[in-house]
Amino acid sequence: MNIALLLLRGAFRRGDAAPALAEGARVVRSYGTLIERVRRLSAGLTAAGVKPGDRVALFMANRPDYIEIMLATWWTGAAVVPVNAGLAPDELAVILADAAPRLIFTSPDLAAACPQGIAMDSPAWMALFDHGPGPVAPMEVSAQALAWLFFTSGTTGRPKGAMIHHGALMAMTQGFLTDVDTLPVGTPMLHFAPLSHGSGLYTLPCFAVGGTQVLPAAPGFRPVDVAALTEHWPGACFFAAPTMVRRLVQQARSSGILPTGLRTIIYGGAPLYPADAREAADTLGPVFAQIYGQGESPMTITAQSRDAFTAALMQEDDPFLQSVGRPFLGSDIRIADADDRPLPTGEIGEVLVRGPAVCAGYRNDPDATARTFGGGWLRTGDLGRLDARGLLTLEGRSKELIITGGSNVYPIEVETVLLDHPDVTDAAVVGIPHPDWGEAVTAFVASDRDAATLAPELDALCRERIARFKAPKAYHVRDSLPGNAYGKIVKRALVASVQSRN
Repeated sequence: MNIALLLLRGAFRRGDAAPALAEGARVVRSYGTLIERVRRLSAGLTAAGVKPGDRVALFMANRPDYIEIMLATWWTGAAVVPVNAGLAPDELAVILADAAPRLIFTSPDLAAACPQGIAMDSPAWMALFDHGPGPVAPMEVSAQALAWLFFTSGTTGRPKGAMIHHGALMAMTQGFLTDVDTLPVGTPMLHFAPLSHGSGLYTLPCFAVGGTQVLPAAPGFRPVDVAALTEHWPGACFFAAPTMVRRLVQQARSSGILPTGLRTIIYGGAPLYPADAREAADTLGPVFAQIYGQGESPMTITAQSRDAFTAALMQEDDPFLQSVGRPFLGSDIRIADADDRPLPTGEIGEVLVRGPAVCAGYRNDPDATARTFGGGWLRTGDLGRLDARGLLTLEGRSKELIITGGSNVYPIEVETVLLDHPDVTDAAVVGIPHPDWGEAVTAFVASDRDAATLAPELDALCRERIARFKAPKAYHVRDSLPGNAYGKIVKRALVASVQSRN
Protein backbone atom coordinates (compact mmCIF):
# COMPACT_ATOMS: atom_id res chain seq x y z
CA MET A 1 0.00 0.00 0.00
CA ASN A 2 0.98 3.66 -0.20
CA ILE A 3 -1.02 6.56 1.23
CA ALA A 4 -0.32 8.57 -1.96
CA LEU A 5 -2.77 6.27 -3.76
CA LEU A 6 -5.49 8.51 -2.31
CA LEU A 7 -4.47 11.15 -4.86
CA LEU A 8 -5.23 8.70 -7.70
CA ARG A 9 -8.48 7.73 -5.99
CA GLY A 10 -9.53 11.38 -5.94
CA ALA A 11 -8.76 11.74 -9.64
CA PHE A 12 -10.77 8.61 -10.45
CA ARG A 13 -13.76 9.98 -8.53
CA ARG A 14 -13.72 13.50 -9.97
CA GLY A 15 -11.74 13.38 -13.20
CA ASP A 16 -8.43 14.95 -14.20
CA ALA A 17 -9.99 18.37 -14.80
CA ALA A 18 -11.40 18.70 -11.27
CA PRO A 19 -9.67 21.25 -9.00
CA ALA A 20 -7.14 19.67 -6.63
CA LEU A 21 -5.22 22.66 -5.20
CA ALA A 22 -6.30 26.26 -4.83
CA GLU A 23 -5.00 29.49 -3.33
CA GLY A 24 -7.90 31.60 -2.20
CA ALA A 25 -10.44 31.58 -5.04
CA ARG A 26 -7.82 30.66 -7.67
CA VAL A 27 -7.34 27.05 -8.77
CA VAL A 28 -3.61 26.38 -9.13
CA ARG A 29 -3.65 22.64 -9.90
CA SER A 30 -6.21 20.31 -11.40
CA TYR A 31 -6.00 16.63 -10.46
CA GLY A 32 -4.38 15.84 -13.79
CA THR A 33 -1.79 18.62 -13.43
CA LEU A 34 -1.08 17.75 -9.81
CA ILE A 35 -0.48 14.07 -10.63
CA GLU A 36 1.86 15.06 -13.46
CA ARG A 37 3.86 17.41 -11.21
CA VAL A 38 4.01 14.84 -8.40
CA ARG A 39 5.36 12.24 -10.84
CA ARG A 40 7.97 14.67 -12.17
CA LEU A 41 8.98 15.74 -8.68
CA SER A 42 9.26 12.13 -7.56
CA ALA A 43 11.67 11.52 -10.46
CA GLY A 44 13.64 14.59 -9.35
CA LEU A 45 13.79 13.35 -5.79
CA THR A 46 15.08 10.00 -7.00
CA ALA A 47 17.72 11.73 -9.12
CA ALA A 48 18.74 13.73 -6.03
CA GLY A 49 19.39 10.51 -4.14
CA VAL A 50 16.14 10.00 -2.26
CA LYS A 51 15.48 6.27 -1.82
CA PRO A 52 12.62 4.28 -0.30
CA GLY A 53 12.86 4.55 3.48
CA ASP A 54 14.68 7.91 3.36
CA ARG A 55 13.25 11.02 4.97
CA VAL A 56 12.44 14.39 3.40
CA ALA A 57 11.97 17.37 5.74
CA LEU A 58 9.60 20.27 5.12
CA PHE A 59 10.42 23.48 7.01
CA MET A 60 8.05 25.86 5.33
CA ALA A 61 4.91 27.91 5.60
CA ASN A 62 1.63 26.77 4.06
CA ARG A 63 1.68 26.89 0.28
CA PRO A 64 0.60 24.55 -2.56
CA ASP A 65 4.16 23.26 -3.02
CA TYR A 66 3.98 21.77 0.50
CA ILE A 67 1.30 19.33 -0.58
CA GLU A 68 3.13 18.50 -3.80
CA ILE A 69 6.29 17.63 -1.88
CA MET A 70 4.35 15.47 0.60
CA LEU A 71 2.79 13.47 -2.19
CA ALA A 72 5.99 13.16 -4.24
CA THR A 73 7.92 11.99 -1.17
CA TRP A 74 5.39 9.22 -0.54
CA TRP A 75 5.35 8.45 -4.27
CA THR A 76 9.06 7.53 -4.05
CA GLY A 77 8.54 5.40 -0.92
CA ALA A 78 10.21 7.95 1.38
CA ALA A 79 8.82 9.55 4.54
CA VAL A 80 7.79 13.14 5.24
CA VAL A 81 9.28 15.02 8.23
CA PRO A 82 6.95 18.01 8.85
CA VAL A 83 8.73 20.68 10.89
CA ASN A 84 6.93 23.51 12.66
CA ALA A 85 7.76 26.69 10.74
CA GLY A 86 7.77 28.64 14.00
CA LEU A 87 10.74 26.83 15.55
CA ALA A 88 13.88 28.69 16.53
CA PRO A 89 17.17 27.71 14.80
CA ASP A 90 18.43 25.65 17.74
CA GLU A 91 15.14 23.72 17.92
CA LEU A 92 15.25 23.10 14.16
CA ALA A 93 18.83 21.84 14.39
CA VAL A 94 17.93 19.22 17.02
CA ILE A 95 15.11 17.82 14.91
CA LEU A 96 17.15 17.71 11.71
CA ALA A 97 20.02 15.96 13.49
CA ASP A 98 17.64 13.25 14.73
CA ALA A 99 15.63 12.86 11.52
CA ALA A 100 18.71 12.88 9.24
CA PRO A 101 16.68 13.84 6.15
CA ARG A 102 18.07 13.21 2.69
CA LEU A 103 16.65 16.57 1.53
CA ILE A 104 15.15 19.61 3.24
CA PHE A 105 12.67 21.96 1.59
CA THR A 106 11.94 25.45 2.82
CA SER A 107 9.83 28.42 1.80
CA PRO A 108 11.62 31.64 0.75
CA ASP A 109 10.70 33.42 3.99
CA LEU A 110 12.53 30.73 6.00
CA ALA A 111 15.50 30.16 3.69
CA ALA A 112 17.87 32.22 5.85
CA ALA A 113 17.02 30.12 8.90
CA CYS A 114 17.67 26.90 6.97
CA PRO A 115 20.45 27.55 4.44
CA GLN A 116 20.93 23.84 3.81
CA GLY A 117 17.39 23.58 2.47
CA ILE A 118 16.07 23.84 -1.08
CA ALA A 119 14.01 27.02 -1.25
CA MET A 120 10.83 27.13 -3.27
CA ASP A 121 11.19 28.91 -6.65
CA SER A 122 15.00 28.58 -6.52
CA PRO A 123 16.96 27.09 -9.46
CA ALA A 124 17.54 23.92 -7.41
CA TRP A 125 13.78 23.55 -6.93
CA MET A 126 13.01 24.13 -10.61
CA ALA A 127 15.67 21.61 -11.65
CA LEU A 128 13.87 18.81 -9.79
CA PHE A 129 11.15 18.88 -12.45
CA ASP A 130 13.62 18.33 -15.33
CA HIS A 131 13.98 14.55 -15.01
CA GLY A 132 10.89 13.41 -16.88
CA PRO A 133 7.78 11.83 -15.39
CA GLY A 134 8.27 9.31 -12.67
CA PRO A 135 6.27 6.10 -12.19
CA VAL A 136 2.56 6.23 -13.03
CA ALA A 137 1.68 4.97 -9.55
CA PRO A 138 3.27 5.35 -6.12
CA MET A 139 5.88 2.82 -5.09
CA GLU A 140 4.32 -0.09 -3.25
CA VAL A 141 5.42 -0.16 0.37
CA SER A 142 4.49 -2.11 3.48
CA ALA A 143 1.65 -0.84 5.64
CA GLN A 144 4.28 -0.60 8.40
CA ALA A 145 6.62 1.58 6.31
CA LEU A 146 7.35 5.02 7.77
CA ALA A 147 5.25 7.78 6.20
CA TRP A 148 5.15 10.72 8.64
CA LEU A 149 7.88 11.38 11.21
CA PHE A 150 6.27 13.85 13.58
CA PHE A 151 8.40 15.41 16.32
CA THR A 152 6.60 16.01 19.57
CA SER A 153 8.35 17.28 22.68
CA GLY A 154 8.70 15.03 25.70
CA THR A 155 8.63 15.91 29.37
CA THR A 156 12.41 16.26 29.27
CA GLY A 157 12.10 18.87 26.52
CA ARG A 158 13.92 16.65 24.02
CA PRO A 159 11.90 16.26 20.82
CA LYS A 160 10.80 12.70 20.07
CA GLY A 161 10.07 11.54 16.53
CA ALA A 162 6.78 9.62 16.43
CA MET A 163 7.08 7.10 13.59
CA ILE A 164 3.69 7.07 11.87
CA HIS A 165 3.34 4.44 9.17
CA HIS A 166 1.24 4.25 6.02
CA GLY A 167 -1.25 1.90 7.67
CA ALA A 168 -1.79 4.37 10.51
CA LEU A 169 -2.54 7.20 8.08
CA MET A 170 -4.98 4.99 6.18
CA ALA A 171 -6.71 4.07 9.45
CA MET A 172 -6.89 7.77 10.33
CA THR A 173 -8.46 8.53 6.94
CA GLN A 174 -11.04 5.78 7.23
CA GLY A 175 -11.84 6.79 10.80
CA PHE A 176 -12.34 10.40 9.78
CA LEU A 177 -14.84 9.44 7.09
CA THR A 178 -16.82 7.19 9.45
CA ASP A 179 -16.50 8.88 12.85
CA VAL A 180 -15.96 12.59 12.17
CA ASP A 181 -17.68 13.57 8.93
CA THR A 182 -18.85 11.58 5.91
CA LEU A 183 -17.56 14.00 3.31
CA PRO A 184 -19.49 14.27 0.03
CA VAL A 185 -17.52 13.82 -3.18
CA GLY A 186 -15.64 16.99 -4.04
CA THR A 187 -15.61 18.51 -0.54
CA PRO A 188 -13.18 21.47 -0.26
CA MET A 189 -10.79 21.45 2.73
CA LEU A 190 -9.56 24.87 3.90
CA HIS A 191 -6.07 24.94 5.43
CA PHE A 192 -5.78 27.79 7.90
CA ALA A 193 -3.86 25.69 10.44
CA PRO A 194 -0.25 24.63 9.70
CA LEU A 195 0.18 21.79 7.23
CA SER A 196 3.02 20.59 9.47
CA HIS A 197 0.39 19.49 12.00
CA GLY A 198 -3.17 18.16 11.81
CA SER A 199 -4.22 20.16 8.79
CA GLY A 200 -1.58 18.43 6.67
CA LEU A 201 -2.99 15.03 7.56
CA TYR A 202 -6.51 16.16 6.71
CA THR A 203 -5.45 16.46 3.08
CA LEU A 204 -5.86 12.67 3.00
CA PRO A 205 -9.64 12.26 3.58
CA CYS A 206 -10.11 15.25 1.27
CA PHE A 207 -8.17 13.54 -1.54
CA ALA A 208 -10.07 10.31 -0.83
CA VAL A 209 -13.32 11.99 -1.90
CA GLY A 210 -11.83 13.98 -4.78
CA GLY A 211 -11.93 17.24 -2.82
CA THR A 212 -10.03 20.49 -3.26
CA GLN A 213 -7.24 21.56 -0.92
CA VAL A 214 -7.70 25.32 -0.43
CA LEU A 215 -4.99 27.49 1.10
CA PRO A 216 -5.88 31.09 2.00
CA ALA A 217 -4.21 33.71 -0.19
CA ALA A 218 -2.82 35.41 2.94
CA PRO A 219 -0.91 33.16 5.36
CA GLY A 220 -2.34 32.26 8.75
CA PHE A 221 -5.84 32.41 10.15
CA ARG A 222 -7.79 35.60 9.64
CA PRO A 223 -11.46 35.22 10.62
CA VAL A 224 -12.47 37.81 8.03
CA ASP A 225 -11.27 35.42 5.25
CA VAL A 226 -13.53 32.53 6.24
CA ALA A 227 -16.80 33.98 4.93
CA ALA A 228 -15.27 34.84 1.54
CA LEU A 229 -13.64 31.44 1.12
CA THR A 230 -16.71 29.44 2.13
CA GLU A 231 -18.84 31.52 -0.25
CA HIS A 232 -16.49 30.63 -3.12
CA TRP A 233 -15.98 27.04 -1.92
CA PRO A 234 -19.40 26.00 -0.57
CA GLY A 235 -19.55 22.91 1.60
CA ALA A 236 -16.01 23.50 2.87
CA CYS A 237 -14.45 21.99 6.01
CA PHE A 238 -11.44 23.00 8.04
CA PHE A 239 -9.50 22.01 11.14
CA ALA A 240 -9.21 24.58 13.92
CA ALA A 241 -7.96 25.00 17.44
CA PRO A 242 -10.67 26.25 19.83
CA THR A 243 -9.00 29.65 19.96
CA MET A 244 -9.60 29.96 16.20
CA VAL A 245 -13.26 29.04 16.71
CA ARG A 246 -13.64 31.74 19.36
CA ARG A 247 -12.03 34.35 17.11
CA LEU A 248 -14.32 33.38 14.25
CA VAL A 249 -17.41 33.64 16.47
CA GLN A 250 -16.32 37.08 17.70
CA GLN A 251 -15.67 38.26 14.16
CA ALA A 252 -19.04 36.98 12.91
CA ARG A 253 -20.93 38.57 15.82
CA SER A 254 -19.21 41.93 15.53
CA SER A 255 -19.40 42.19 11.73
CA GLY A 256 -22.68 40.39 11.09
CA ILE A 257 -20.96 38.55 8.21
CA LEU A 258 -21.51 34.80 8.54
CA PRO A 259 -19.64 32.03 6.66
CA THR A 260 -22.85 30.65 5.16
CA GLY A 261 -21.17 28.07 2.91
CA LEU A 262 -19.42 26.24 5.73
CA ARG A 263 -19.98 22.51 6.19
CA THR A 264 -17.80 21.45 9.15
CA ILE A 265 -15.28 22.86 11.60
CA ILE A 266 -13.28 20.04 13.16
CA TYR A 267 -11.72 21.28 16.37
CA GLY A 268 -9.20 19.69 18.69
CA GLY A 269 -6.19 20.34 20.87
CA ALA A 270 -8.20 21.80 23.76
CA PRO A 271 -11.81 21.71 24.94
CA LEU A 272 -14.61 23.93 23.70
CA TYR A 273 -16.69 24.18 26.84
CA PRO A 274 -20.50 23.66 26.59
CA ALA A 275 -21.32 27.37 26.89
CA ASP A 276 -18.78 28.20 24.17
CA ALA A 277 -20.07 25.35 21.99
CA ARG A 278 -23.64 26.65 22.25
CA GLU A 279 -22.57 30.21 21.43
CA ALA A 280 -20.53 28.98 18.45
CA ALA A 281 -23.42 26.86 17.13
CA ASP A 282 -25.91 29.70 17.63
CA THR A 283 -23.63 31.96 15.59
CA LEU A 284 -22.25 29.66 12.90
CA GLY A 285 -24.81 26.87 12.78
CA PRO A 286 -24.56 23.10 13.46
CA VAL A 287 -21.15 22.73 11.84
CA PHE A 288 -18.94 21.32 14.60
CA ALA A 289 -17.13 18.03 15.14
CA GLN A 290 -14.43 17.30 17.71
CA ILE A 291 -11.38 15.06 17.70
CA TYR A 292 -8.93 14.05 20.41
CA GLY A 293 -5.55 12.70 19.44
CA GLN A 294 -1.81 13.05 19.89
CA GLY A 295 1.20 13.09 17.65
CA GLU A 296 1.62 9.40 18.50
CA SER A 297 -1.94 8.63 17.35
CA PRO A 298 -2.69 11.47 14.97
CA MET A 299 -6.18 12.92 15.33
CA THR A 300 -7.47 9.45 16.12
CA ILE A 301 -8.11 8.54 19.75
CA THR A 302 -11.72 9.68 20.07
CA ALA A 303 -14.19 11.77 18.09
CA GLN A 304 -17.55 13.48 18.26
CA SER A 305 -19.08 13.39 14.80
CA ARG A 306 -20.80 16.43 13.36
CA ASP A 307 -24.20 14.76 13.62
CA ALA A 308 -23.65 13.55 17.20
CA PHE A 309 -22.36 16.95 18.29
CA THR A 310 -25.42 18.65 16.80
CA ALA A 311 -27.78 16.19 18.49
CA ALA A 312 -26.11 16.82 21.85
CA LEU A 313 -26.60 20.55 21.43
CA MET A 314 -30.29 20.10 20.63
CA GLN A 315 -30.78 17.78 23.62
CA GLU A 316 -28.71 20.02 25.94
CA ASP A 317 -26.55 17.00 26.69
CA ASP A 318 -23.74 18.76 28.57
CA PRO A 319 -21.95 15.52 29.60
CA PHE A 320 -21.57 14.69 25.92
CA LEU A 321 -20.36 18.20 25.08
CA GLN A 322 -17.84 18.10 27.93
CA SER A 323 -16.46 14.80 26.67
CA VAL A 324 -14.14 14.20 23.73
CA GLY A 325 -16.41 11.52 22.31
CA ARG A 326 -16.02 7.81 21.71
CA PRO A 327 -13.08 5.74 20.42
CA PHE A 328 -12.17 5.95 16.76
CA LEU A 329 -12.95 3.11 14.39
CA GLY A 330 -10.81 0.08 15.37
CA SER A 331 -9.38 1.69 18.50
CA ASP A 332 -9.65 0.54 22.11
CA ILE A 333 -9.41 2.81 25.16
CA ARG A 334 -8.95 1.94 28.78
CA ILE A 335 -8.40 3.94 31.93
CA ALA A 336 -5.54 2.66 34.09
CA ASP A 337 -4.12 3.39 37.53
CA ALA A 338 -0.47 4.08 38.32
CA ASP A 339 0.24 0.33 38.20
CA ASP A 340 -1.36 -0.06 34.78
CA ARG A 341 -4.42 -1.86 36.16
CA PRO A 342 -7.76 -1.13 34.43
CA LEU A 343 -10.12 1.10 36.40
CA PRO A 344 -13.91 0.74 36.44
CA THR A 345 -16.37 3.05 34.71
CA GLY A 346 -16.38 6.55 36.13
CA GLU A 347 -12.99 6.43 37.86
CA ILE A 348 -10.19 8.77 36.80
CA GLY A 349 -6.85 7.44 35.60
CA GLU A 350 -4.43 7.63 32.71
CA VAL A 351 -5.90 7.28 29.21
CA LEU A 352 -4.41 4.34 27.29
CA VAL A 353 -5.19 3.59 23.64
CA ARG A 354 -4.35 0.88 21.13
CA GLY A 355 -5.40 0.48 17.54
CA PRO A 356 -4.31 0.67 13.90
CA ALA A 357 -3.61 4.41 13.98
CA VAL A 358 -1.15 4.29 16.89
CA CYS A 359 2.42 4.91 15.74
CA ALA A 360 5.25 2.40 15.84
CA GLY A 361 7.26 4.19 18.55
CA TYR A 362 9.91 6.91 18.68
CA ARG A 363 12.84 7.12 16.31
CA ASN A 364 16.22 6.62 17.98
CA ASP A 365 14.67 6.42 21.45
CA PRO A 366 14.05 2.82 22.56
CA ASP A 367 13.77 3.76 26.24
CA ALA A 368 10.99 6.30 25.62
CA THR A 369 9.32 3.84 23.26
CA ALA A 370 9.32 1.14 25.95
CA ARG A 371 7.91 3.53 28.56
CA THR A 372 5.19 4.95 26.35
CA PHE A 373 4.15 1.92 24.29
CA GLY A 374 4.81 -1.02 26.62
CA GLY A 375 2.26 -3.83 26.61
CA GLY A 376 0.76 -2.79 23.29
CA TRP A 377 -0.92 0.35 24.68
CA LEU A 378 -0.02 3.99 24.09
CA ARG A 379 0.18 5.78 27.43
CA THR A 380 -1.13 9.23 26.59
CA GLY A 381 -0.14 10.97 29.82
CA ASP A 382 -3.66 12.41 29.97
CA LEU A 383 -6.06 11.79 32.83
CA GLY A 384 -9.64 10.90 32.00
CA ARG A 385 -12.68 8.78 32.76
CA LEU A 386 -15.10 6.69 30.72
CA ASP A 387 -18.82 6.85 31.44
CA ALA A 388 -21.52 4.23 30.93
CA ARG A 389 -22.10 5.47 27.37
CA GLY A 390 -18.46 4.93 26.43
CA LEU A 391 -17.72 8.67 26.35
CA LEU A 392 -14.24 9.79 27.35
CA THR A 393 -13.94 12.96 29.42
CA LEU A 394 -10.49 14.40 30.05
CA GLU A 395 -9.80 15.60 33.57
CA GLY A 396 -6.30 16.95 33.24
CA ARG A 397 -2.83 15.83 32.25
CA SER A 398 -0.51 13.66 34.23
CA LYS A 399 2.37 15.31 32.45
CA GLU A 400 2.88 19.03 32.76
CA LEU A 401 1.86 19.67 29.20
CA ILE A 402 0.40 23.11 28.47
CA ILE A 403 -1.95 23.38 25.49
CA THR A 404 -2.15 26.96 24.28
CA GLY A 405 -4.08 27.79 21.14
CA GLY A 406 -3.98 24.12 20.16
CA SER A 407 -0.16 23.92 20.38
CA ASN A 408 1.72 21.85 22.95
CA VAL A 409 4.23 23.49 25.29
CA TYR A 410 6.23 21.56 27.87
CA PRO A 411 7.26 23.78 30.81
CA ILE A 412 10.81 22.48 31.01
CA GLU A 413 11.55 23.82 27.52
CA VAL A 414 10.72 27.34 28.68
CA GLU A 415 12.17 26.96 32.18
CA THR A 416 15.53 25.98 30.72
CA VAL A 417 15.66 29.23 28.76
CA LEU A 418 14.58 31.36 31.74
CA LEU A 419 17.26 29.82 33.97
CA ASP A 420 19.92 30.89 31.48
CA HIS A 421 19.32 34.51 32.48
CA PRO A 422 22.04 35.43 34.98
CA ASP A 423 19.59 37.16 37.35
CA VAL A 424 17.15 34.23 37.59
CA THR A 425 17.77 31.76 40.41
CA ASP A 426 14.67 29.60 40.00
CA ALA A 427 11.91 29.23 37.42
CA ALA A 428 8.58 27.50 37.00
CA VAL A 429 6.23 27.61 34.02
CA VAL A 430 2.54 26.71 34.27
CA GLY A 431 -0.61 26.93 32.20
CA ILE A 432 -3.23 29.37 33.47
CA PRO A 433 -6.78 28.89 32.12
CA HIS A 434 -7.50 31.49 29.44
CA PRO A 435 -10.82 32.14 27.64
CA ASP A 436 -9.24 32.43 24.19
CA TRP A 437 -6.08 30.30 24.29
CA GLY A 438 -7.30 27.48 26.50
CA GLU A 439 -4.21 27.97 28.62
CA ALA A 440 -1.78 30.88 28.77
CA VAL A 441 1.90 30.03 29.24
CA THR A 442 2.83 31.80 32.48
CA ALA A 443 6.30 32.12 34.02
CA PHE A 444 7.30 32.51 37.66
CA VAL A 445 10.92 33.35 38.38
CA ALA A 446 12.92 33.96 41.55
CA SER A 447 15.14 37.02 41.32
CA ASP A 448 16.18 40.11 43.27
CA ARG A 449 15.60 42.20 40.14
CA ASP A 450 12.62 44.48 39.61
CA ALA A 451 9.86 42.91 37.51
CA ALA A 452 9.45 46.00 35.35
CA THR A 453 12.99 45.73 34.01
CA LEU A 454 13.51 41.95 34.18
CA ALA A 455 10.32 40.82 32.41
CA PRO A 456 11.17 42.49 29.05
CA GLU A 457 14.62 40.88 29.11
CA LEU A 458 13.13 37.45 29.80
CA ASP A 459 10.60 37.90 27.02
CA ALA A 460 13.31 38.88 24.54
CA LEU A 461 15.39 35.86 25.60
CA CYS A 462 12.48 33.46 25.11
CA ARG A 463 11.53 34.87 21.72
CA GLU A 464 15.14 34.49 20.60
CA ARG A 465 15.59 30.93 21.83
CA ILE A 466 12.22 29.20 21.42
CA ALA A 467 9.19 29.35 19.18
CA ARG A 468 6.94 32.37 19.66
CA PHE A 469 3.93 30.34 20.81
CA LYS A 470 6.02 28.88 23.66
CA ALA A 471 7.03 32.27 25.07
CA PRO A 472 5.16 33.15 28.29
CA LYS A 473 2.31 35.60 28.06
CA ALA A 474 3.01 36.80 31.60
CA TYR A 475 6.06 36.93 33.89
CA HIS A 476 5.78 36.99 37.68
CA VAL A 477 8.95 37.87 39.60
CA ARG A 478 9.16 36.68 43.21
CA ASP A 479 11.86 36.68 45.89
CA SER A 480 11.50 32.88 46.03
CA LEU A 481 9.19 30.16 44.70
CA PRO A 482 7.18 27.86 47.02
CA GLY A 483 8.70 24.43 47.57
CA ASN A 484 7.82 21.21 49.33
CA ALA A 485 9.88 19.17 51.79
CA TYR A 486 11.87 17.68 48.93
CA GLY A 487 12.76 21.04 47.40
CA LYS A 488 10.41 20.68 44.44
CA ILE A 489 8.52 23.79 43.37
CA VAL A 490 4.80 23.51 44.18
CA LYS A 491 3.30 24.65 40.90
CA ARG A 492 -0.31 24.32 42.02
CA ALA A 493 0.37 27.02 44.61
CA LEU A 494 1.61 29.31 41.86
CA VAL A 495 -1.49 28.69 39.76
CA ALA A 496 -3.71 29.33 42.78
CA SER A 497 -1.91 32.58 43.56
CA VAL A 498 -2.76 33.95 40.11
CA GLN A 499 -6.33 32.66 40.05
CA SER A 500 -7.07 34.15 43.48
CA ARG A 501 -6.33 37.62 42.09
CA ASN A 502 -8.71 37.23 39.12
